[in-house]
Amino acid sequence: MTVFVNADGLELRYGTSKATKRKGGETNASGDSHEIRMTITGIEVPATDAPLDKKVTIPSGAFIESATLVVSTAFTSGGSATLDIGLMTDDNDGTYSTKDDDGIDAAIAKSALTADASIACNGALVGTTVTDSNTLPIPISVGYGTAVFTAGVAELVIKYKL
Repeated sequence: MTVFVNADGLELRYGTSKATKRKGGETNASGDSHEIRMTITGIEVPATDAPLDKKVTIPSGAFIESATLVVSTAFTSGGSATLDIGLMTDDNDGTYSTKDDDGIDAAIAKSALTADASIACNGALVGTTVTDSNTLPIPISVGYGTAVFTAGVAELVIKYKL
């Protein structure tokens, strides 16, 4: 199978391959107000902050109004796991660098990640305008601290303005 990425970032695939299921995307837009949602599954959260889905992004120049983590299935761990949610920058060469690994929220304790919990994220980037020097979209990153998660599902909801 051959994959070609055109000038606007659209992947064109030739041959036989299956579509990649995305973790989320933009769900609501009205005027300059936008909303993206991304599913975070505990067993997929890496030790080193990384994007769960490189296509779930915030545009450069967006003002992050709010971020909320809505837990549907409690997160579990064999230890005292914590969850960091941040942003990365696209290095425009297929790699990503950390912008702020806990800029959306830092060290959310496993004890807070209970079923039906709604967590208002308060990281340093919430309430600010985020930019990328290449003006590329900014992917959302996650990572765990202390111990690995063994279960859990949550939806991250970020509201922003352009």
